[in-house]
Amino acid sequence: MKRKPEESPADETDDDAPRTPEGGAPADADPDAAAPAGKLAAELAEARKVAQQLKHQSLELAADLDNQAKRFARERQVVREEITTRFAREMIEVLDNLDTVVKSLSDEERASPLGHGVVLTQALFLEKLKGFGVEPVEAVGQPFDPRWHEAIAETPREGVAAGTVVGEWTRGYRLGGKLVRAAKVEVATAAAKRGDATDETGRAADGK
Repeated sequence: MKRKPEESPADETDDDAPRTPEGGAPADADPDAAAPAGKLAAELAEARKVAQQLKHQSLELAADLDNQAKRFARERQVVREEITTRFAREMIEVLDNLDTVVKSLSDEERASPLGHGVVLTQALFLEKLKGFGVEPVEAVGQPFDPRWHEAIAETPREGVAAGTVVGEWTRGYRLGGKLVRAAKVEVATAAAKRGDATDETGRAADGK
């Protein structure tokens, strides 16, 4: 009597097992299962956007603060120069009197204790002004420069280039590149050539 072959467990099928479409999720999978992941991705994208905005705002704020610091520094420098200029103008008036006294001293008076003291006081004033950045304007021997010089007189001079400062009536001062007071000067002009001089009637001096 022949025996019936036993069925292999692998050949058995479970009719109750859920069937899934080929390459897909189970047919009865919950469609709401992916919702939390999508919500998390959206929140992450929003957080990145906010972070980028905050970074941009912080950079703008840093730039504004830097510009304000530079502006305040410029304003402080302007105020400082203005105060120094006003102070220098007050001191220059005193120094002008000392200059006048020193110029009027004879050699003998300069050698006296009083005259020597006046000269030292003049030098001390100049040194203190220099400490504030205020220095005399170079004048005699320099080409006339309207930025620093004020022409008071013109004098024909032989052997001197026209436009050269040949005399200083009042000393000028500057604060760096800023004028505190212009130097009042005498400027050389071209000397008249011989033979070109005229008498009071306008005729040549030689009578022709």
